[in-house]
Amino acid sequence: MTMLACMTATLSAVAQNQAIGGMLSRILPNNGDAEKFEYTIDEQPAQAGDYFRLKCDGEKIYVCGNSTLSIAVGINWYLQHHAGINISWNNPKGTLPAQLPAVQEETHASKINYRYYLNFCTHSYTMAFWNWERWQQEIDWMALHGINLPLIIQGMECVWREVLMNGYGYTSLSQVNEFVTGGAYYGWFFMNNMTQWGGPQPESWYEGQLALARNIFGRLRDFGITPVIPGYVGMVPKNFLSYATKAAGWNSSDIVSSGKWNQFERPYFVNNTARLKEFAARYYQAIETVFGNDLATHFFAIDPFHEGMVPSGVTPKTSITAMWEALNTYDPQAIWVAQHWQENPSAALTTTIPQGRLLILNLHGDSNGETTLGGNATDAAGKPHEWVWGMTSNFGGNVGLFGRLNRVMQSFYGACQLQQSNNLVGIGALPEGIENNPMLYDMLFLLPWTADKPYTQETWLRDYVAMRYGVNPEADETTFSTLLSVWTRLAKGVYNCSSTQQQGTTESVFMQRPATTPKTVSSWAFSSWYWSIEDLRTAAFEMLSVAEVLKDNENYQYDLVDIMRQALADYGKQTLDQLALATTDTERQQIQEKFLGLILSQDTLLGTKQDFRLGTWTELARQRGTTDAEKALYEKNARMLITTWGEKAQCDNGGLHDYANREWNGLLASYYYPRWVAFFANNMQQLRWFDDFEWPFATGAEDKPNMLYLKEGTPYAYGTFTREPVGDPVETAQRMYNRYFEKNQIKHIR
Repeated sequence: MTMLACMTATLSAVAQNQAIGGMLSRILPNNGDAEKFEYTIDEQPAQAGDYFRLKCDGEKIYVCGNSTLSIAVGINWYLQHHAGINISWNNPKGTLPAQLPAVQEETHASKINYRYYLNFCTHSYTMAFWNWERWQQEIDWMALHGINLPLIIQGMECVWREVLMNGYGYTSLSQVNEFVTGGAYYGWFFMNNMTQWGGPQPESWYEGQLALARNIFGRLRDFGITPVIPGYVGMVPKNFLSYATKAAGWNSSDIVSSGKWNQFERPYFVNNTARLKEFAARYYQAIETVFGNDLATHFFAIDPFHEGMVPSGVTPKTSITAMWEALNTYDPQAIWVAQHWQENPSAALTTTIPQGRLLILNLHGDSNGETTLGGNATDAAGKPHEWVWGMTSNFGGNVGLFGRLNRVMQSFYGACQLQQSNNLVGIGALPEGIENNPMLYDMLFLLPWTADKPYTQETWLRDYVAMRYGVNPEADETTFSTLLSVWTRLAKGVYNCSSTQQQGTTESVFMQRPATTPKTVSSWAFSSWYWSIEDLRTAAFEMLSVAEVLKDNENYQYDLVDIMRQALADYGKQTLDQLALATTDTERQQIQEKFLGLILSQDTLLGTKQDFRLGTWTELARQRGTTDAEKALYEKNARMLITTWGEKAQCDNGGLHDYANREWNGLLASYYYPRWVAFFANNMQQLRWFDDFEWPFATGAEDKPNMLYLKEGTPYAYGTFTREPVGDPVETAQRMYNRYFEKNQIKHIR
């Protein structure tokens, strides 16, 4: 467990003060709250590993630790456990109580060295169009949660521009853009799954990304956070030899087709080991040229032959050996970071990389409840590689309550107990999308700091209710008990998925391609309604019962809308069940009208919070553009990814349609609702969903009929949707509950 130690340099007092002070000024902007903290790094650490000490005398909060990052965790510990402040994606700011809660000195240490964060897919499904303001907020969140090893891919397209144009003589950006994808698809571009689709990217995008990446790397460095960046995986453009004027000695046989991924053409692969090492050397040199001193890391994410792809004629062991030799030549301290997903990493990889130089990210931790690393876990000498226990709780950025709360706790704590033998070195969150189910992430990144005194589900929920809403049993026992009941119901129900196959949330039937019975929305969800729908509805009722006390609390508003959203989605499932049992035309029509009304009610409810609005996603995309054409390109990327994913071949034949479905205001009314209207109008017979409904929406077409709900001429047009919330979330949630559930309210009170 010494990898991180070799990466961590002592930051100057100035850099430490700027990092912590800047963060405090952003998350605690009121009443001089930021100045109420005093913090220092221990010059002579009192113990090995990461730790912090804190205390409060009622006037000041004192935090010290072994590093800047540990101090940030200590600050968050005080905010959460003593001040009742939960800094979250939906609520990045707080205000300290007028009287600071006093705390006797306490010390907390992390059981493991690495706290890993992000998946390649997260950078597409959630982060594709983030600006520096949003990234700054996320880095503050990372620091507060002790994350010290995040995957960062921002700006790496500039590395490819550099290596192709200056390393191999490409003469124009347009040639580079025949290889690089659009910004929403970078996750799969860097995983060697696809090329070109979604572009071409203008020069302004590359320059904007470069500036953004430099800001990100600089801020991470100030906190002592080490980025993981994409290493070289052997890919080149299909037309590389046509454009590369500096490819002396290369032959047509040196590069081979990698086939297709979900009907997308993959990049070509370098199948000559000498050429592979040559290209890798220029790739790593391009990283130095592009980022210089802005970037410092020894960690490289490299997943060759992702999801089983091995080009014809390629020997994986030979290619991986060449990649390793190139990486090790560039950086003798390099750490190869590989995902354990499906059959990856292969034995060819794990037996090539020496022990201590490979870090395996286990994406199956939460689904399988693992306490040891499965798959190919040893090197050529049979020695175990180091690994990170991982939670992959979200797929496609889908919206919905979901988790395996108790399994996560028990399996990670269990893995810690076996640490001497199982080579565990870290914990990680590797979701495909974030900004949902914030409770899981608050819990996950507290686990390393509580392994010596483990949480139970019950003790965690008590702490979480107090920190999330700032309510404690001493001050308001009734409200606290009600909220604890809400979260206990959720923890035993929707946050207690026992299936090892289910990939993320059970998707709302409102978003499925229309059918007469409930089914999954995306192709590989394997989901079911495993919780008590009635019990979840009771949780919604209980949330509403404390509205008078908490109606102005941002976290309460968000959770209320999310829980009510789930209750309406569940009721949609029950309504569709009734449709399949209907025996008369009149009965069917009544159920259909009720179902359509539910979709529009859901749209209205979600429109009250910026977090659940399509416009928040599309506005961020458009803001990255400097011209109308650029804005349209980025919004097209944003819309395609969450609807059709690609063209007809990928959408239908590749099975990618609705993979990244979102139960969002705007999408419900203008995308999902019209499909259902047409289905019912067509006597519940299938229609041409892609051609007549989905692709026109993705491409912003304005030559299709109005979709009944939006103003004439606006169902598809780019720039239609806004992030500005409409309506009061608490009042709207109460109205929806009364409309659909009030007559059954008596049976919900237990």
